[in-house]
Amino acid sequence: MMKSLPLLALASLLLCSCSGTHSTIRDGYAYQMTEDQAGTLVDTVIRSNIVNDRMLPGSKLVASGYDRAMTDTQTYTATAVAVPRLNAYGFEVQHEGTMFNGPTKAKHIFATLNERAALVGPRVSVK
Repeated sequence: MMKSLPLLALASLLLCSCSGTHSTIRDGYAYQMTEDQAGTLVDTVIRSNIVNDRMLPGSKLVASGYDRAMTDTQTYTATAVAVPRLNAYGFEVQHEGTMFNGPTKAKHIFATLNERAALVGPRVSVK
């Protein structure tokens, strides 16, 4: 006979947090582009994935926003990281929150950043 989980244990499973980082720098590459292009890229990609009233304060090279559904809140931050010796920028996407849909959406945001960056400038190795 299977024992049922106590309600408290089930609730804690549903509310457990997750976080992660996707990084082109850690993966060994960046894209040659200007600071303005990199800043525009992180801003437009985050804005295209986050409802406008859920954008968080950022800066020229950092854009951030959040999603909320019921008890689930995910925060996404895209950052352009300068690689001056190559005149290039790498990109990082960080996400934090509870477990529903966050990693999937963060992976999508990271993939979109890479697709759009490849249209702006060539991919270069940072190793």
